[in-house]
Amino acid sequence: MQVTAREAVSPIIATLLLIAIAVAAGIIVYVYVNSLAGGLTSGGGQQVSEQLSLDAYNYGTIGSGVTIAVRNSGSSSVTISSVFFDGSLAASFGSQSPASCAAGATATATGATCTFSLTTSPGTVETATSGTTHVVKIVSATGGTSVFSVTAGRSG
Repeated sequence: MQVTAREAVSPIIATLLLIAIAVAAGIIVYVYVNSLAGGLTSGGGQQVSEQLSLDAYNYGTIGSGVTIAVRNSGSSSVTISSVFFDGSLAASFGSQSPASCAAGATATATGATCTFSLTTSPGTVETATSGTTHVVKIVSATGGTSVFSVTAGRSG
């Protein structure tokens, strides 16, 4: 049996090929990530300009309803148009924000806190049992929604 000698790629050329492949893959990943990040930030942050955060709630006395304090943590003013409790309309403000909201009659300015009570819908807010968790959804005039959970019989 005759053995023929085969010539392989030299180690130097193999190393250069591996480095070239790694650099090309790095460039492709960089371009992909850069275009993805550029697309998310080029809108001027409009995706997150309306943000409400739940500062506190008091649902300790179930019969009197729940009192909610929300803060505008976004970068633009928010006009609260309605509040839902477990899917039912609990409060509707139309074009006016609740009276306890600071900074203007129709909007909650950035950083301002707004406190209101949900006692306008008998049968849903007032008849909850202690320890149950309920969903509060706040809808802005532009359609933005903020969803929070509150527990009956507790404050948070």
